[in-house]
Amino acid sequence: MGAAVHPIGVGGPRSTELDTLSKRLGCPAEHDFRKLRIDRPAAFILVLSLRDAKLDDLVAAADAGTRILTLEPPAAEWAELDTAQTPGQPGAITTVPAFTRCPGFLDAADPHEQLTPPQLVRFSSLGRPTDGSLLARLVDAWLAVLEFTELPETVTASLSGPAAGPRQISGLLAAHATTPQGGAVLLEAANAAPQTRRELSVLSRSAHLRVTDDRYQLLHADGHVLDASEPAAPSADHAFRAPTSFADLVTHQWGALLHRPPPPPQHDAQTLALACVHACLLSAKTGQPERPATLLSLARS
Repeated sequence: MGAAVHPIGVGGPRSTELDTLSKRLGCPAEHDFRKLRIDRPAAFILVLSLRDAKLDDLVAAADAGTRILTLEPPAAEWAELDTAQTPGQPGAITTVPAFTRCPGFLDAADPHEQLTPPQLVRFSSLGRPTDGSLLARLVDAWLAVLEFTELPETVTASLSGPAAGPRQISGLLAAHATTPQGGAVLLEAANAAPQTRRELSVLSRSAHLRVTDDRYQLLHADGHVLDASEPAAPSADHAFRAPTSFADLVTHQWGALLHRPPPPPQHDAQTLALACVHACLLSAKTGQPERPATLLSLARS
């Protein structure tokens, strides 16, 4: 972030790494998240792990006027959804880096008209172990997919990793879903890949949209390019150069928030995305197609 932000404190479990980072940034280290946020009130808090930070603490900081950026989705279970919404500070808890806020997606002029109805939506989110959890990638993936299709009717998934709670899953998850419009969704997400990259593909009878983190292309059915972009050239201020890594994507979204407030959180979108995530995890356990709408109705009953 360069000179765009001024670190005033770092926190985490007692470790040599934390002490080293504290000295390098020239700010105090604290091992208690609650004490850190009270003693060092900040405009922003970047949360890299929720292991030692409770959701209630994030909400308390947000209510106090701090914008929270978190690599992990604040809500992994149904009971956490309402808590994660901060009515006093709409959008104060923001998950980064969101695919729908990356340069490639933001640069794409609204292509929905050419892509209605979508026949095939494909999303790939592969990351290194240090670049976000599998849960974070799944929630982010479904939020992007649901920009173009309604809640899937069924989801069939497999997980090549230990079956565990949402925050403990790891490995690779692949899913196939059917949509009410007669289309299909293909999704793959992994948190143990050698490189970090995300890509969205939306195919309809009249057009094909491809979006990566830093570019997009919209093709007509006959193959000619309707619209496209290329990554922007690096600027003089390295803090806002075109993203090329996971850290750059976080920086890009954080930089945008310095100049304007985040969009209000879409509670319905988060709810639907969580329903799809839970359908994936349940299907991976049962080996059978699962219906997100059924899980949603059970959660609401």
